[in-house]
Amino acid sequence: MKRAYTDEHARAGIDAALPEIETWPNQFPGYEIEVVIPEFTSVCPKTGLPDFGKLTLRYTPDKSCLELKSLEAVPARLSQSGYLL
Repeated sequence: MKRAYTDEHARAGIDAALPEIETWPNQFPGYEIEVVIPEFTSVCPKTGLPDFGKLTLRYTPDKSCLELKSLEAVPARLSQSGYLL
């Protein structure tokens, strides 16, 4: 049975309650931070099948740095809602 990808699938996760991302002041400007989440899993909204991947986030902090543990909670929460990044 082939499942059709609908507007409802496309909107999945938009209203998801996401955890707050903690930050702290950046004391040393001019460097790059790389965060790798090697085992990102989710449910594909089109097929309903499990999906997985590797997320690599790179950013150059300006005034604040992101706290890693709270940042990693965002994809986990999105995958629980069936939303694919």
